[in-house]
Amino acid sequence: MAIAQRNSERGRASAASPRDTVMEWFGALHASPRRNVLLAVVYGILLVGIAVTTPEAGLVDDQAAGVAVSVVIAVATVWRTRFLLPYSVVSAAGVLITGHLLSTTVACYTAVRKGRYALATALALLPLMFALVAPQALMAHAAHPGATLTDSAVIVIVPVLLGLLARTHKQKAALAAERQALEERERLVRCVHNGVGRQVTLMVLQAGAIAIRPDASEPVKEQCQLIADAGEDAVHALREIVNVTHGSGPSAAGHEPPGEQRRTLADLAPLVGRYRDGGQQITVDAHTTSASLDPAAQDLAYKVVAEGLSNAVRHAPRAPVDIRITQTCTGLLVSVRNGPPCRDSDRLPGTGNGLTWLRQEIQAMGGILHSGPEPGGGFLLEARLSR
Repeated sequence: MAIAQRNSERGRASAASPRDTVMEWFGALHASPRRNVLLAVVYGILLVGIAVTTPEAGLVDDQAAGVAVSVVIAVATVWRTRFLLPYSVVSAAGVLITGHLLSTTVACYTAVRKGRYALATALALLPLMFALVAPQALMAHAAHPGATLTDSAVIVIVPVLLGLLARTHKQKAALAAERQALEERERLVRCVHNGVGRQVTLMVLQAGAIAIRPDASEPVKEQCQLIADAGEDAVHALREIVNVTHGSGPSAAGHEPPGEQRRTLADLAPLVGRYRDGGQQITVDAHTTSASLDPAAQDLAYKVVAEGLSNAVRHAPRAPVDIRITQTCTGLLVSVRNGPPCRDSDRLPGTGNGLTWLRQEIQAMGGILHSGPEPGGGFLLEARLSR
Protein backbone atom coordinates (compact mmCIF):
# COMPACT_ATOMS: atom_id res chain seq x y z
CA MET A 1 0.00 0.00 0.00
CA ALA A 2 2.79 2.41 0.94
CA ILE A 3 4.69 1.55 -2.24
CA ALA A 4 1.63 2.22 -4.36
CA GLN A 5 1.09 5.56 -2.62
CA ARG A 6 4.71 6.59 -3.23
CA ASN A 7 4.44 5.59 -6.87
CA SER A 8 1.24 7.62 -7.16
CA GLU A 9 2.92 10.66 -5.64
CA ARG A 10 5.90 10.26 -8.00
CA GLY A 11 3.50 10.01 -10.92
CA ARG A 12 1.80 13.24 -9.93
CA ALA A 13 5.14 14.95 -9.43
CA SER A 14 6.40 13.83 -12.82
CA ALA A 15 3.11 14.85 -14.43
CA ALA A 16 3.43 18.40 -13.10
CA SER A 17 4.62 20.76 -15.79
CA PRO A 18 7.65 23.00 -15.27
CA ARG A 19 5.33 26.01 -15.38
CA ASP A 20 3.29 24.61 -12.44
CA THR A 21 6.49 23.96 -10.50
CA VAL A 22 7.66 27.53 -11.05
CA MET A 23 4.24 28.88 -10.04
CA GLU A 24 4.26 26.81 -6.83
CA TRP A 25 7.77 27.95 -5.95
CA PHE A 26 6.95 31.55 -6.74
CA GLY A 27 3.74 31.35 -4.72
CA ALA A 28 5.53 29.89 -1.69
CA LEU A 29 8.14 32.63 -1.84
CA HIS A 30 5.51 35.32 -2.21
CA ALA A 31 3.51 33.93 0.72
CA SER A 32 6.49 34.04 3.08
CA PRO A 33 5.93 36.55 5.92
CA ARG A 34 9.55 37.71 5.73
CA ARG A 35 9.70 38.17 1.99
CA ASN A 36 9.84 41.98 2.17
CA VAL A 37 12.74 42.04 4.62
CA LEU A 38 14.64 39.42 2.64
CA LEU A 39 14.07 41.30 -0.60
CA ALA A 40 15.12 44.60 1.00
CA VAL A 41 18.41 43.10 2.24
CA VAL A 42 19.33 41.48 -1.08
CA TYR A 43 18.18 44.49 -3.07
CA GLY A 44 20.08 46.88 -0.80
CA ILE A 45 23.34 44.95 -1.07
CA LEU A 46 23.04 44.96 -4.86
CA LEU A 47 22.20 48.67 -5.14
CA VAL A 48 24.81 49.87 -2.66
CA GLY A 49 27.46 47.66 -4.26
CA ILE A 50 26.77 49.14 -7.68
CA ALA A 51 26.78 52.70 -6.29
CA VAL A 52 30.16 52.13 -4.60
CA THR A 53 31.87 50.47 -7.54
CA THR A 54 30.62 52.90 -10.21
CA PRO A 55 30.47 56.36 -8.63
CA GLU A 56 31.01 58.06 -12.00
CA ALA A 57 27.69 56.80 -13.41
CA GLY A 58 24.50 58.83 -13.20
CA LEU A 59 23.77 62.51 -13.45
CA VAL A 60 25.19 63.20 -9.96
CA ASP A 61 28.92 62.55 -9.76
CA ASP A 62 28.93 61.87 -6.01
CA GLN A 63 29.45 58.45 -4.46
CA ALA A 64 27.80 59.47 -1.18
CA ALA A 65 24.63 60.57 -2.99
CA GLY A 66 24.46 57.26 -4.85
CA VAL A 67 24.93 55.23 -1.67
CA ALA A 68 22.37 57.33 0.22
CA VAL A 69 19.61 56.96 -2.38
CA SER A 70 20.36 53.24 -2.67
CA VAL A 71 19.95 52.78 1.08
CA VAL A 72 16.71 54.75 1.07
CA ILE A 73 15.34 52.59 -1.77
CA ALA A 74 16.36 49.39 0.02
CA VAL A 75 14.78 50.40 3.35
CA ALA A 76 11.60 51.63 1.66
CA THR A 77 11.28 48.27 -0.11
CA VAL A 78 9.85 46.80 3.11
CA TRP A 79 6.80 49.12 2.94
CA ARG A 80 6.58 49.45 -0.84
CA THR A 81 3.09 47.96 -1.16
CA ARG A 82 1.65 50.44 1.35
CA PHE A 83 3.43 53.50 -0.03
CA LEU A 84 3.86 52.53 -3.67
CA LEU A 85 3.73 56.01 -5.21
CA PRO A 86 6.41 57.61 -2.93
CA TYR A 87 8.51 54.48 -3.32
CA SER A 88 8.25 54.74 -7.10
CA VAL A 89 9.33 58.39 -7.01
CA VAL A 90 12.41 57.56 -4.92
CA SER A 91 13.23 54.65 -7.23
CA ALA A 92 12.97 56.88 -10.30
CA ALA A 93 15.28 59.40 -8.62
CA GLY A 94 17.71 56.54 -8.00
CA VAL A 95 17.97 55.90 -11.74
CA LEU A 96 18.88 59.52 -12.41
CA ILE A 97 21.36 59.78 -9.53
CA THR A 98 23.15 56.42 -9.79
CA GLY A 99 22.74 55.66 -13.49
CA HIS A 100 21.75 52.00 -13.05
CA LEU A 101 18.31 50.86 -14.15
CA LEU A 102 17.90 48.32 -11.36
CA SER A 103 16.63 51.10 -9.09
CA THR A 104 13.13 50.84 -10.57
CA THR A 105 12.86 47.06 -11.04
CA VAL A 106 11.15 46.30 -7.71
CA ALA A 107 8.86 49.32 -8.00
CA CYS A 108 7.85 48.31 -11.53
CA TYR A 109 7.24 44.70 -10.42
CA THR A 110 5.08 45.82 -7.50
CA ALA A 111 3.04 48.20 -9.65
CA VAL A 112 2.27 45.43 -12.15
CA ARG A 113 1.39 42.95 -9.41
CA LYS A 114 -1.05 45.43 -7.83
CA GLY A 115 -2.64 46.30 -11.16
CA ARG A 116 -1.29 49.88 -11.21
CA TYR A 117 -0.53 49.70 -14.92
CA ALA A 118 -0.26 53.44 -15.49
CA LEU A 119 2.41 53.70 -12.81
CA ALA A 120 4.15 50.60 -14.13
CA THR A 121 4.22 52.10 -17.63
CA ALA A 122 5.81 55.29 -16.32
CA LEU A 123 8.42 53.29 -14.40
CA ALA A 124 9.20 51.24 -17.50
CA LEU A 125 9.44 54.22 -19.85
CA LEU A 126 11.67 56.29 -17.57
CA PRO A 127 14.76 54.02 -17.87
CA LEU A 128 14.24 53.70 -21.63
CA MET A 129 14.02 57.48 -22.06
CA PHE A 130 17.10 57.85 -19.85
CA ALA A 131 18.95 55.36 -22.06
CA LEU A 132 17.98 57.33 -25.17
CA VAL A 133 18.69 60.82 -23.86
CA ALA A 134 21.84 60.20 -21.80
CA PRO A 135 23.27 56.76 -22.61
CA GLN A 136 26.74 57.85 -21.49
CA ALA A 137 25.42 58.33 -17.95
CA LEU A 138 24.37 54.72 -17.59
CA MET A 139 26.38 52.41 -15.37
CA ALA A 140 27.15 50.19 -18.37
CA HIS A 141 26.51 51.14 -21.96
CA ALA A 142 27.36 49.48 -25.25
CA ALA A 143 29.37 50.89 -28.08
CA HIS A 144 26.35 52.38 -29.84
CA PRO A 145 22.99 53.70 -28.55
CA GLY A 146 20.94 50.91 -30.19
CA ALA A 147 22.62 48.19 -28.16
CA THR A 148 22.36 50.29 -25.02
CA LEU A 149 18.62 50.67 -25.56
CA THR A 150 18.26 46.91 -26.12
CA ASP A 151 20.08 46.10 -22.88
CA SER A 152 17.93 48.60 -21.02
CA ALA A 153 14.75 47.08 -22.47
CA VAL A 154 15.78 43.66 -21.20
CA ILE A 155 16.27 45.03 -17.68
CA VAL A 156 12.84 46.69 -17.81
CA ILE A 157 10.95 43.69 -19.23
CA VAL A 158 12.08 41.24 -16.52
CA PRO A 159 10.23 42.94 -13.59
CA VAL A 160 7.16 43.41 -15.77
CA LEU A 161 7.02 39.69 -16.53
CA LEU A 162 7.59 38.79 -12.87
CA GLY A 163 4.81 41.17 -11.84
CA LEU A 164 2.41 39.58 -14.32
CA LEU A 165 3.40 36.15 -13.00
CA ALA A 166 2.68 37.22 -9.42
CA ARG A 167 -0.66 38.75 -10.39
CA THR A 168 -1.63 35.56 -12.23
CA HIS A 169 -0.79 33.48 -9.18
CA LYS A 170 -2.87 35.78 -6.98
CA GLN A 171 -5.84 35.49 -9.30
CA LYS A 172 -5.51 31.70 -9.41
CA ALA A 173 -5.42 31.58 -5.61
CA ALA A 174 -8.55 33.75 -5.42
CA LEU A 175 -10.35 31.48 -7.89
CA ALA A 176 -9.30 28.41 -5.93
CA ALA A 177 -10.60 29.95 -2.69
CA GLU A 178 -13.88 30.85 -4.37
CA ARG A 179 -14.21 27.33 -5.75
CA GLN A 180 -13.56 25.89 -2.30
CA ALA A 181 -16.20 28.18 -0.79
CA LEU A 182 -18.75 27.05 -3.39
CA GLU A 183 -17.97 23.42 -2.71
CA GLU A 184 -18.38 24.00 1.03
CA ARG A 185 -21.70 25.74 0.43
CA GLU A 186 -22.93 22.82 -1.66
CA ARG A 187 -21.84 20.41 1.04
CA LEU A 188 -23.77 22.35 3.68
CA VAL A 189 -26.85 22.46 1.47
CA ARG A 190 -26.64 18.71 0.97
CA CYS A 191 -26.41 18.22 4.72
CA VAL A 192 -29.46 20.44 5.27
CA HIS A 193 -31.35 18.63 2.53
CA ASN A 194 -30.50 15.21 3.86
CA GLY A 195 -30.95 16.02 7.54
CA VAL A 196 -33.82 18.52 7.55
CA GLY A 197 -35.59 18.00 4.25
CA ARG A 198 -36.26 14.33 4.79
CA GLN A 199 -37.51 14.85 8.33
CA VAL A 200 -39.82 17.68 7.28
CA THR A 201 -41.15 15.56 4.41
CA LEU A 202 -41.85 12.73 6.85
CA MET A 203 -43.61 15.19 9.18
CA VAL A 204 -45.80 16.44 6.34
CA LEU A 205 -46.76 12.90 5.37
CA GLN A 206 -47.61 11.92 8.92
CA ALA A 207 -49.65 15.07 9.56
CA GLY A 208 -51.48 14.61 6.27
CA ALA A 209 -52.28 11.00 7.12
CA ILE A 210 -53.78 12.04 10.44
CA ALA A 211 -55.78 14.82 8.80
CA ILE A 212 -57.65 12.35 6.57
CA ARG A 213 -58.33 9.71 9.18
CA PRO A 214 -62.07 9.25 9.68
CA ASP A 215 -61.77 8.72 13.44
CA ALA A 216 -59.89 12.02 14.00
CA SER A 217 -61.80 14.96 15.41
CA GLU A 218 -62.18 18.17 13.45
CA PRO A 219 -59.83 20.23 15.71
CA VAL A 220 -57.15 17.56 15.32
CA LYS A 221 -57.62 17.52 11.56
CA GLU A 222 -57.32 21.31 11.41
CA GLN A 223 -54.12 21.30 13.46
CA CYS A 224 -52.62 18.53 11.35
CA GLN A 225 -53.52 20.39 8.18
CA LEU A 226 -51.72 23.48 9.51
CA ILE A 227 -48.66 21.35 10.23
CA ALA A 228 -48.81 19.86 6.74
CA ASP A 229 -49.14 23.30 5.11
CA ALA A 230 -46.22 24.71 7.11
CA GLY A 231 -44.13 21.68 6.24
CA GLU A 232 -44.90 22.02 2.54
CA ASP A 233 -43.81 25.66 2.66
CA ALA A 234 -40.57 24.62 4.36
CA VAL A 235 -39.89 21.94 1.75
CA HIS A 236 -40.61 24.44 -1.04
CA ALA A 237 -38.20 26.99 0.46
CA LEU A 238 -35.55 24.29 0.90
CA ARG A 239 -35.98 23.22 -2.71
CA GLU A 240 -35.43 26.81 -3.85
CA ILE A 241 -32.24 27.04 -1.79
CA VAL A 242 -30.90 23.86 -3.36
CA ASN A 243 -31.80 25.07 -6.86
CA VAL A 244 -30.11 28.42 -6.30
CA THR A 245 -26.98 26.71 -4.99
CA HIS A 246 -26.74 24.52 -8.08
CA GLY A 247 -27.57 27.39 -10.44
CA SER A 248 -30.79 25.80 -11.68
CA GLY A 249 -33.27 27.94 -9.75
CA PRO A 250 -35.06 31.09 -10.82
CA SER A 251 -32.14 33.27 -9.67
CA ALA A 252 -29.97 31.69 -12.35
CA ALA A 253 -32.08 33.54 -14.92
CA GLY A 254 -31.74 36.85 -13.06
CA HIS A 255 -34.89 36.56 -10.92
CA GLU A 256 -35.32 36.18 -7.21
CA PRO A 257 -36.50 32.75 -6.07
CA PRO A 258 -39.99 32.66 -4.51
CA GLY A 259 -38.52 32.10 -1.05
CA GLU A 260 -36.55 35.35 -1.36
CA GLN A 261 -39.15 37.63 -2.96
CA ARG A 262 -39.93 40.79 -1.08
CA ARG A 263 -42.97 40.70 1.15
CA THR A 264 -45.39 43.54 1.75
CA LEU A 265 -47.46 44.52 4.74
CA ALA A 266 -50.44 42.83 3.08
CA ASP A 267 -48.64 39.49 3.48
CA LEU A 268 -48.82 39.84 7.27
CA ALA A 269 -52.50 38.88 7.36
CA PRO A 270 -52.06 35.24 6.30
CA LEU A 271 -48.94 34.97 8.47
CA VAL A 272 -50.75 36.16 11.59
CA GLY A 273 -53.78 34.05 10.68
CA ARG A 274 -51.69 30.91 10.58
CA TYR A 275 -50.33 31.53 14.08
CA ARG A 276 -53.82 32.33 15.36
CA ASP A 277 -55.11 29.08 13.93
CA GLY A 278 -52.38 27.37 15.89
CA GLY A 279 -53.81 28.74 19.16
CA GLN A 280 -51.67 31.84 19.64
CA GLN A 281 -53.35 34.98 20.98
CA ILE A 282 -52.27 37.84 18.73
CA THR A 283 -53.38 41.47 18.59
CA VAL A 284 -52.36 43.73 15.73
CA ASP A 285 -52.36 47.54 15.74
CA ALA A 286 -51.20 49.00 12.42
CA HIS A 287 -51.27 52.65 11.31
CA THR A 288 -49.66 52.84 7.87
CA THR A 289 -50.19 53.93 4.30
CA SER A 290 -48.70 51.13 2.27
CA ALA A 291 -48.74 53.13 -0.96
CA SER A 292 -46.06 55.52 0.31
CA LEU A 293 -43.81 52.94 1.92
CA ASP A 294 -40.57 51.68 0.42
CA PRO A 295 -40.79 48.00 -0.64
CA ALA A 296 -37.54 47.25 1.20
CA ALA A 297 -38.97 48.69 4.43
CA GLN A 298 -42.13 46.61 4.05
CA ASP A 299 -40.06 43.48 3.47
CA LEU A 300 -38.00 44.14 6.60
CA ALA A 301 -41.18 44.83 8.60
CA TYR A 302 -42.55 41.46 7.52
CA LYS A 303 -39.32 39.75 8.59
CA VAL A 304 -39.38 41.47 11.99
CA VAL A 305 -42.96 40.30 12.63
CA ALA A 306 -42.19 36.79 11.37
CA GLU A 307 -39.10 36.53 13.59
CA GLY A 308 -40.97 37.93 16.59
CA LEU A 309 -43.86 35.48 16.18
CA SER A 310 -41.50 32.56 15.67
CA ASN A 311 -39.55 33.41 18.81
CA ALA A 312 -42.74 33.96 20.81
CA VAL A 313 -44.17 30.57 19.83
CA ARG A 314 -40.82 28.89 20.44
CA HIS A 315 -39.98 30.43 23.83
CA ALA A 316 -43.39 31.51 25.19
CA PRO A 317 -46.09 29.30 23.66
CA ARG A 318 -49.68 30.35 24.35
CA ALA A 319 -48.48 33.70 25.71
CA PRO A 320 -50.28 36.76 24.25
CA VAL A 321 -48.46 38.61 21.47
CA ASP A 322 -48.94 42.28 20.63
CA ILE A 323 -47.85 43.56 17.20
CA ARG A 324 -47.64 47.30 16.51
CA ILE A 325 -46.70 48.89 13.20
CA THR A 326 -46.58 52.68 12.99
CA GLN A 327 -45.56 54.79 10.03
CA THR A 328 -43.43 57.80 10.99
CA CYS A 329 -42.04 60.68 9.01
CA THR A 330 -38.74 58.83 8.59
CA GLY A 331 -39.91 55.26 8.12
CA LEU A 332 -41.57 52.46 10.08
CA LEU A 333 -41.62 51.53 13.74
CA VAL A 334 -42.35 47.81 14.18
CA SER A 335 -42.62 46.10 17.56
CA VAL A 336 -43.51 42.54 18.57
CA ARG A 337 -44.07 42.08 22.30
CA ASN A 338 -44.97 38.76 23.91
CA GLY A 339 -45.99 38.06 27.49
CA PRO A 340 -44.14 35.80 29.93
CA PRO A 341 -44.14 32.07 29.17
CA CYS A 342 -46.51 29.76 31.00
CA ARG A 343 -45.01 27.61 33.72
CA ASP A 344 -46.06 24.32 32.14
CA SER A 345 -45.07 25.28 28.58
CA ASP A 346 -42.33 23.40 26.76
CA ARG A 347 -39.84 25.62 24.98
CA LEU A 348 -38.65 24.62 21.52
CA PRO A 349 -34.97 24.91 20.54
CA GLY A 350 -33.80 27.32 17.85
CA THR A 351 -30.62 28.00 15.91
CA GLY A 352 -29.81 31.18 17.88
CA ASN A 353 -28.92 33.08 14.67
CA GLY A 354 -32.26 34.58 13.64
CA LEU A 355 -31.95 37.84 15.55
CA THR A 356 -28.29 38.24 14.60
CA TRP A 357 -29.00 37.87 10.89
CA LEU A 358 -32.05 40.12 11.11
CA ARG A 359 -30.05 42.82 12.92
CA GLN A 360 -27.33 42.71 10.27
CA GLU A 361 -29.88 43.04 7.47
CA ILE A 362 -31.66 45.96 9.14
CA GLN A 363 -28.40 47.78 9.91
CA ALA A 364 -27.33 47.34 6.29
CA MET A 365 -30.47 49.26 5.29
CA GLY A 366 -29.82 52.04 7.82
CA GLY A 367 -32.25 50.81 10.47
CA ILE A 368 -31.96 49.86 14.15
CA LEU A 369 -33.11 46.66 15.85
CA HIS A 370 -33.60 46.38 19.61
CA SER A 371 -34.38 43.12 21.38
CA GLY A 372 -34.41 42.10 25.01
CA PRO A 373 -36.47 40.88 27.95
CA GLU A 374 -39.02 43.08 29.69
CA PRO A 375 -39.50 43.58 33.43
CA GLY A 376 -42.69 41.52 33.52
CA GLY A 377 -41.01 38.46 32.07
CA GLY A 378 -41.95 39.05 28.45
CA PHE A 379 -39.79 39.87 25.46
CA LEU A 380 -39.70 42.88 23.10
CA LEU A 381 -38.48 42.98 19.54
CA GLU A 382 -38.53 46.52 18.10
CA ALA A 383 -37.18 47.82 14.81
CA ARG A 384 -36.88 51.33 13.40
CA LEU A 385 -36.77 51.06 9.63
CA SER A 386 -35.76 53.86 7.29
CA ARG A 387 -37.77 54.62 4.18
